Amino acid sequence: MMQMWCSNKVRYVLCILLGCLIWSTAALTWANNQQSNIITAAANESSPDQAVVGRIIQEQQSRAKQNTASQTATTSNEKPAVAENDLQEGQATRVLPSLKQPVIDQSKLLNQSQLSRLSSQLIQLNRQAKAQIGIIIVPTTGQEDIFDFAMRVANQWKLGTEKQDNGVVIAVAVNDRRIQILTGYGLEGVLPDVVVSRIIRNQITPEFKNGNVAAGLIAGTTEIERILNLDPEIAQQAADQLKQQQERALHEQQAKDQMLLYTAIILIVGVFASSLIGHRLTASVAGVAAVTAGIVTGASILVSLLLGVGVFFLLVTSLAQVLLQLILSVAGRGGGSGGNDSDGYGGGGGSFGGGGASGSW
Repeated sequence: MMQMWCSNKVRYVLCILLGCLIWSTAALTWANNQQSNIITAAANESSPDQAVVGRIIQEQQSRAKQNTASQTATTSNEKPAVAENDLQEGQATRVLPSLKQPVIDQSKLLNQSQLSRLSSQLIQLNRQAKAQIGIIIVPTTGQEDIFDFAMRVANQWKLGTEKQDNGVVIAVAVNDRRIQILTGYGLEGVLPDVVVSRIIRNQITPEFKNGNVAAGLIAGTTEIERILNLDPEIAQQAADQLKQQQERALHEQQAKDQMLLYTAIILIVGVFASSLIGHRLTASVAGVAAVTAGIVTGASILVSLLLGVGVFFLLVTSLAQVLLQLILSVAGRGGGSGGNDSDGYGGGGGSFGGGGASGSW
Protein backbone atom coordinates (compact mmCIF):
# COMPACT_ATOMS: atom_id res chain seq x y z
CA MET A 1 0.00 0.00 0.00
CA MET A 2 2.81 2.42 0.88
CA GLN A 3 4.59 1.77 -2.41
CA MET A 4 1.36 2.27 -4.39
CA TRP A 5 0.67 5.56 -2.58
CA CYS A 6 4.20 6.84 -3.36
CA SER A 7 3.88 5.74 -6.97
CA ASN A 8 0.62 7.68 -7.35
CA LYS A 9 2.19 10.78 -5.83
CA VAL A 10 5.16 10.63 -8.19
CA ARG A 11 2.85 10.20 -11.18
CA TYR A 12 0.78 13.16 -10.01
CA VAL A 13 3.84 15.42 -9.64
CA LEU A 14 5.17 14.37 -13.05
CA CYS A 15 1.84 15.26 -14.67
CA ILE A 16 1.93 18.71 -13.10
CA LEU A 17 5.50 19.34 -14.21
CA LEU A 18 4.77 18.15 -17.75
CA GLY A 19 1.73 20.40 -17.94
CA CYS A 20 3.73 23.43 -16.81
CA LEU A 21 6.51 22.66 -19.31
CA ILE A 22 4.11 22.34 -22.25
CA TRP A 23 2.23 25.49 -21.27
CA SER A 24 5.45 27.53 -20.97
CA THR A 25 6.76 26.24 -24.31
CA ALA A 26 3.55 27.21 -26.09
CA ALA A 27 3.55 30.71 -24.64
CA LEU A 28 7.22 31.34 -25.42
CA THR A 29 6.93 30.02 -28.99
CA TRP A 30 3.93 32.23 -29.65
CA ALA A 31 5.65 35.34 -28.25
CA ASN A 32 8.82 34.73 -30.26
CA ASN A 33 6.85 34.25 -33.49
CA GLN A 34 4.93 37.49 -33.01
CA GLN A 35 8.10 39.46 -32.17
CA SER A 36 9.82 38.10 -35.28
CA ASN A 37 6.87 39.06 -37.48
CA ILE A 38 6.75 42.60 -36.11
CA ILE A 39 10.50 43.12 -36.58
CA THR A 40 10.36 41.78 -40.15
CA ALA A 41 7.42 44.03 -41.03
CA ALA A 42 9.16 47.07 -39.59
CA ALA A 43 12.31 46.33 -41.59
CA ASN A 44 10.38 45.96 -44.84
CA GLU A 45 8.52 49.24 -44.39
CA SER A 46 11.39 51.59 -43.59
CA SER A 47 12.21 52.76 -47.12
CA PRO A 48 9.67 55.65 -47.36
CA ASP A 49 11.01 57.15 -44.14
CA GLN A 50 14.60 56.86 -45.38
CA ALA A 51 13.73 58.71 -48.60
CA VAL A 52 12.25 61.61 -46.63
CA VAL A 53 15.16 61.69 -44.19
CA GLY A 54 17.72 61.70 -46.99
CA ARG A 55 16.09 64.63 -48.70
CA ILE A 56 15.75 66.63 -45.49
CA ILE A 57 19.36 65.98 -44.44
CA GLN A 58 20.66 67.22 -47.79
CA GLU A 59 18.77 70.47 -47.39
CA GLN A 60 19.88 70.79 -43.76
CA GLN A 61 23.53 70.40 -44.74
CA SER A 62 23.19 73.16 -47.32
CA ARG A 63 21.48 75.46 -44.83
CA ALA A 64 24.08 74.64 -42.16
CA LYS A 65 26.89 75.87 -44.42
CA GLN A 66 25.02 79.12 -45.04
CA ASN A 67 24.34 79.58 -41.31
CA THR A 68 28.00 78.93 -40.45
CA ALA A 69 29.18 81.57 -42.89
CA SER A 70 26.62 84.05 -41.58
CA GLN A 71 27.52 83.40 -37.92
CA THR A 72 31.24 83.79 -38.65
CA ALA A 73 30.61 87.20 -40.18
CA THR A 74 28.44 88.37 -37.27
CA THR A 75 30.26 86.93 -34.25
CA SER A 76 29.60 88.96 -31.12
CA ASN A 77 30.77 89.00 -27.53
CA GLU A 78 27.39 87.87 -26.23
CA LYS A 79 27.37 85.03 -23.70
CA PRO A 80 24.81 82.28 -23.02
CA ALA A 81 21.80 83.47 -21.04
CA VAL A 82 21.51 82.70 -17.34
CA ALA A 83 18.26 82.56 -15.36
CA GLU A 84 17.63 82.89 -11.64
CA ASN A 85 17.37 79.48 -10.00
CA ASP A 86 13.84 79.01 -8.66
CA LEU A 87 14.24 75.57 -7.06
CA GLN A 88 14.09 75.38 -3.28
CA GLU A 89 17.10 74.05 -1.40
CA GLY A 90 16.97 70.26 -1.42
CA GLN A 91 14.33 70.13 -4.17
CA ALA A 92 15.43 67.39 -6.60
CA THR A 93 12.81 67.72 -9.34
CA ARG A 94 10.50 70.41 -10.64
CA VAL A 95 6.74 70.50 -10.26
CA LEU A 96 5.28 70.56 -13.76
CA PRO A 97 2.92 73.38 -14.75
CA SER A 98 -0.40 72.74 -16.48
CA LEU A 99 -0.50 73.31 -20.22
CA LYS A 100 -2.52 76.49 -20.80
CA GLN A 101 -0.48 78.10 -23.58
CA PRO A 102 2.06 76.90 -26.15
CA VAL A 103 5.09 78.52 -24.48
CA ILE A 104 5.70 78.38 -20.73
CA ASP A 105 8.74 80.43 -19.73
CA GLN A 106 9.66 79.85 -16.10
CA SER A 107 13.12 81.28 -16.72
CA LYS A 108 11.60 84.72 -17.42
CA LEU A 109 14.11 85.33 -20.22
CA LEU A 110 11.58 85.99 -23.00
CA ASN A 111 9.82 89.34 -23.23
CA GLN A 112 6.15 89.71 -24.12
CA SER A 113 6.85 90.39 -27.79
CA GLN A 114 8.98 87.26 -28.14
CA LEU A 115 6.40 85.16 -26.31
CA SER A 116 3.61 86.44 -28.55
CA ARG A 117 5.54 85.78 -31.75
CA LEU A 118 6.54 82.26 -30.76
CA SER A 119 3.06 81.43 -29.44
CA SER A 120 1.36 82.67 -32.61
CA GLN A 121 3.62 80.48 -34.73
CA LEU A 122 2.81 77.39 -32.67
CA ILE A 123 -0.92 78.09 -32.53
CA GLN A 124 -1.00 78.43 -36.32
CA LEU A 125 0.78 75.08 -36.74
CA ASN A 126 -1.74 73.45 -34.43
CA ARG A 127 -4.73 74.95 -36.27
CA GLN A 128 -3.36 73.58 -39.53
CA ALA A 129 -3.30 70.11 -37.89
CA LYS A 130 0.38 69.73 -38.78
CA ALA A 131 1.72 69.48 -35.24
CA GLN A 132 1.03 70.65 -31.71
CA ILE A 133 4.25 71.97 -30.21
CA GLY A 134 4.69 72.84 -26.56
CA ILE A 135 7.76 74.68 -25.27
CA ILE A 136 8.84 74.82 -21.63
CA ILE A 137 11.85 76.92 -20.56
CA VAL A 138 13.18 76.44 -17.02
CA PRO A 139 16.28 77.65 -15.19
CA THR A 140 17.29 74.08 -14.30
CA THR A 141 15.88 70.57 -14.06
CA GLY A 142 17.67 70.01 -10.75
CA GLN A 143 18.92 66.47 -10.28
CA GLU A 144 16.67 65.19 -13.07
CA ASP A 145 18.10 64.47 -16.52
CA ILE A 146 16.72 66.66 -19.31
CA PHE A 147 15.31 63.62 -21.15
CA ASP A 148 13.44 62.37 -18.08
CA PHE A 149 12.12 65.87 -17.45
CA ALA A 150 10.91 66.19 -21.05
CA MET A 151 9.23 62.77 -20.89
CA ARG A 152 7.38 63.80 -17.74
CA VAL A 153 6.20 66.91 -19.56
CA ALA A 154 5.13 64.85 -22.59
CA ASN A 155 3.21 62.34 -20.49
CA GLN A 156 1.40 65.08 -18.56
CA TRP A 157 0.67 67.48 -21.41
CA LYS A 158 -0.26 64.80 -24.01
CA LEU A 159 0.43 67.12 -26.93
CA GLY A 160 -1.03 66.19 -30.31
CA THR A 161 -4.23 64.35 -31.09
CA GLU A 162 -4.92 60.82 -29.95
CA LYS A 163 -5.46 59.77 -33.57
CA GLN A 164 -2.41 61.46 -35.15
CA ASP A 165 0.08 61.50 -32.23
CA ASN A 166 1.53 64.67 -33.79
CA GLY A 167 2.87 66.34 -30.66
CA VAL A 168 6.30 67.88 -30.08
CA VAL A 169 7.84 68.84 -26.72
CA ILE A 170 10.76 71.28 -26.59
CA ALA A 171 12.29 71.45 -23.10
CA VAL A 172 15.07 73.95 -22.39
CA ALA A 173 17.09 74.10 -19.15
CA VAL A 174 18.91 77.44 -19.45
CA ASN A 175 21.44 77.18 -16.62
CA ASP A 176 22.11 73.51 -17.37
CA ARG A 177 22.64 74.47 -21.02
CA ARG A 178 20.61 71.47 -22.14
CA ILE A 179 17.74 71.06 -24.60
CA GLN A 180 15.54 68.06 -25.39
CA ILE A 181 13.10 67.76 -28.28
CA LEU A 182 10.61 64.87 -28.17
CA THR A 183 8.39 63.89 -31.10
CA GLY A 184 5.10 62.02 -30.91
CA TYR A 185 4.69 58.64 -32.56
CA GLY A 186 2.98 60.16 -35.60
CA LEU A 187 5.89 62.50 -36.35
CA GLU A 188 8.77 60.06 -35.90
CA GLY A 189 8.70 59.25 -39.62
CA VAL A 190 8.81 62.91 -40.70
CA LEU A 191 11.06 64.15 -37.87
CA PRO A 192 13.36 61.22 -37.03
CA ASP A 193 16.13 61.52 -34.46
CA VAL A 194 18.84 62.44 -36.97
CA VAL A 195 16.80 65.34 -38.37
CA VAL A 196 15.86 66.65 -34.92
CA SER A 197 19.51 66.47 -33.85
CA ARG A 198 20.51 68.61 -36.84
CA ILE A 199 17.82 71.17 -36.03
CA ILE A 200 19.23 71.51 -32.52
CA ARG A 201 22.80 71.72 -33.74
CA ASN A 202 22.28 74.02 -36.76
CA GLN A 203 19.33 76.26 -35.86
CA ILE A 204 18.88 76.37 -32.08
CA THR A 205 22.13 76.07 -30.13
CA PRO A 206 24.10 78.61 -32.22
CA GLU A 207 21.62 81.27 -31.07
CA PHE A 208 21.62 79.93 -27.51
CA LYS A 209 25.40 80.33 -27.34
CA ASN A 210 24.96 84.04 -27.99
CA GLY A 211 22.27 84.39 -25.33
CA ASN A 212 19.40 84.57 -27.86
CA VAL A 213 16.98 82.01 -26.41
CA ALA A 214 13.94 83.35 -28.26
CA ALA A 215 15.78 83.55 -31.58
CA GLY A 216 16.99 79.97 -31.24
CA LEU A 217 13.50 78.65 -30.49
CA ILE A 218 11.96 80.64 -33.35
CA ALA A 219 14.63 79.32 -35.73
CA GLY A 220 14.07 75.75 -34.53
CA THR A 221 10.28 75.83 -34.80
CA THR A 222 10.53 77.52 -38.21
CA GLU A 223 12.74 74.67 -39.42
CA ILE A 224 10.29 72.11 -38.02
CA GLU A 225 7.46 73.86 -39.85
CA ARG A 226 9.50 73.93 -43.07
CA ILE A 227 10.12 70.19 -42.86
CA LEU A 228 6.45 69.48 -42.21
CA ASN A 229 5.61 71.52 -45.31
CA LEU A 230 8.31 69.81 -47.39
CA ASP A 231 6.56 67.61 -49.95
CA PRO A 232 3.46 66.94 -47.83
CA GLU A 233 2.52 63.86 -49.87
CA ILE A 234 5.78 62.03 -49.13
CA ALA A 235 5.84 63.25 -45.55
CA GLN A 236 2.28 62.04 -45.01
CA GLN A 237 3.13 58.73 -46.64
CA ALA A 238 5.94 58.24 -44.15
CA ALA A 239 3.63 59.03 -41.24
CA ASP A 240 0.99 56.65 -42.64
CA GLN A 241 3.56 53.88 -42.95
CA LEU A 242 4.53 54.33 -39.33
CA LYS A 243 0.88 54.21 -38.33
CA GLN A 244 0.43 50.95 -40.22
CA GLN A 245 3.36 49.42 -38.37
CA GLN A 246 1.82 50.42 -35.05
CA GLU A 247 -1.58 49.05 -36.08
CA ARG A 248 -0.02 45.76 -37.17
CA ALA A 249 1.80 45.43 -33.85
CA LEU A 250 -1.47 46.20 -32.05
CA HIS A 251 -3.28 43.56 -34.11
CA GLU A 252 -0.69 40.93 -33.19
CA GLN A 253 -0.99 41.83 -29.52
CA GLN A 254 -4.79 41.65 -29.71
CA ALA A 255 -4.56 38.18 -31.30
CA LYS A 256 -2.33 37.00 -28.47
CA ASP A 257 -4.66 38.48 -25.85
CA GLN A 258 -7.64 36.86 -27.59
CA MET A 259 -6.00 33.43 -27.52
CA LEU A 260 -5.23 33.80 -23.82
CA LEU A 261 -8.82 34.89 -23.18
CA TYR A 262 -10.23 31.85 -25.01
CA THR A 263 -7.86 29.60 -23.06
CA ALA A 264 -9.01 31.13 -19.78
CA ILE A 265 -12.66 30.59 -20.73
CA ILE A 266 -11.95 26.97 -21.68
CA LEU A 267 -10.21 26.41 -18.34
CA ILE A 268 -13.06 28.02 -16.40
CA VAL A 269 -15.67 25.86 -18.12
CA GLY A 270 -13.42 22.82 -17.78
CA VAL A 271 -12.97 23.23 -14.03
CA PHE A 272 -16.72 23.34 -13.45
CA ALA A 273 -17.44 20.57 -15.97
CA SER A 274 -14.90 18.24 -14.38
CA SER A 275 -17.08 17.77 -11.33
CA LEU A 276 -20.03 16.77 -13.53
CA ILE A 277 -18.67 14.53 -16.29
CA GLY A 278 -15.22 13.58 -15.01
CA HIS A 279 -11.69 14.88 -15.42
CA ARG A 280 -10.56 12.84 -18.42
CA LEU A 281 -13.57 13.50 -20.66
CA THR A 282 -13.58 17.20 -19.78
CA ALA A 283 -9.83 17.49 -20.35
CA SER A 284 -10.12 15.80 -23.75
CA VAL A 285 -12.90 18.10 -24.96
CA ALA A 286 -11.13 21.17 -23.57
CA GLY A 287 -7.88 20.17 -25.27
CA VAL A 288 -9.59 19.99 -28.65
CA ALA A 289 -11.28 23.34 -27.98
CA ALA A 290 -7.92 24.92 -27.10
CA VAL A 291 -6.36 23.67 -30.35
CA THR A 292 -9.27 25.19 -32.27
CA ALA A 293 -8.95 28.49 -30.39
CA GLY A 294 -5.25 28.69 -31.21
CA ILE A 295 -5.84 28.16 -34.93
CA VAL A 296 -8.73 30.66 -35.03
CA THR A 297 -6.63 33.40 -33.40
CA GLY A 298 -3.79 32.92 -35.89
CA ALA A 299 -1.37 30.72 -33.96
CA SER A 300 0.64 28.07 -35.81
CA ILE A 301 -0.42 24.41 -35.83
CA LEU A 302 2.45 23.48 -33.51
CA VAL A 303 1.60 26.18 -30.97
CA SER A 304 -2.10 25.26 -31.14
CA LEU A 305 -1.35 21.57 -30.52
CA LEU A 306 0.95 22.39 -27.62
CA LEU A 307 -1.73 24.65 -26.19
CA GLY A 308 -4.31 21.85 -26.45
CA VAL A 309 -2.02 19.32 -24.76
CA GLY A 310 -1.23 21.84 -22.04
CA VAL A 311 -4.91 22.49 -21.33
CA PHE A 312 -5.54 18.74 -21.23
CA PHE A 313 -2.91 18.12 -18.57
CA LEU A 314 -3.88 21.22 -16.59
CA LEU A 315 -7.45 19.96 -16.31
CA VAL A 316 -6.45 16.39 -15.56
CA THR A 317 -4.47 17.70 -12.60
CA SER A 318 -5.66 20.12 -9.93
CA LEU A 319 -3.14 22.68 -11.19
CA ALA A 320 -5.88 24.10 -13.43
CA GLN A 321 -7.64 25.66 -10.45
CA VAL A 322 -4.45 27.40 -9.31
CA LEU A 323 -3.74 28.67 -12.82
CA LEU A 324 -7.34 29.86 -13.15
CA GLN A 325 -7.01 31.98 -10.04
CA LEU A 326 -3.79 33.47 -11.42
CA ILE A 327 -5.41 34.39 -14.75
CA LEU A 328 -8.40 35.98 -13.06
CA SER A 329 -6.18 38.05 -10.76
CA VAL A 330 -4.09 39.32 -13.68
CA ALA A 331 -7.18 40.09 -15.76
CA GLY A 332 -8.65 42.05 -12.88
CA ARG A 333 -5.79 44.55 -12.89
CA GLY A 334 -6.49 47.71 -14.83
CA GLY A 335 -4.62 50.89 -15.65
CA GLY A 336 -5.91 54.42 -15.16
CA SER A 337 -5.65 57.25 -17.61
CA GLY A 338 -5.08 60.88 -16.90
CA GLY A 339 -7.32 63.65 -18.11
CA ASN A 340 -6.36 66.52 -20.35
CA ASP A 341 -6.71 70.21 -19.78
CA SER A 342 -9.73 71.49 -21.64
CA ASP A 343 -8.85 75.16 -21.49
CA GLY A 344 -6.43 77.16 -23.61
CA TYR A 345 -3.81 75.13 -25.41
CA GLY A 346 -4.54 71.76 -23.77
CA GLY A 347 -3.21 68.56 -25.30
CA GLY A 348 -5.42 66.17 -27.23
CA GLY A 349 -4.23 62.80 -25.94
CA GLY A 350 -1.08 62.32 -28.03
CA SER A 351 1.50 59.67 -27.12
CA PHE A 352 5.29 59.78 -27.01
CA GLY A 353 7.79 56.95 -27.10
CA GLY A 354 11.04 58.82 -26.53
CA GLY A 355 11.82 59.71 -30.14
CA GLY A 356 13.75 62.93 -30.72
CA ALA A 357 17.15 64.27 -29.72
CA SER A 358 19.00 66.30 -27.10
CA GLY A 359 21.74 68.89 -27.29
CA SER A 360 23.89 71.27 -25.28
CA TRP A 361 25.67 74.58 -25.77
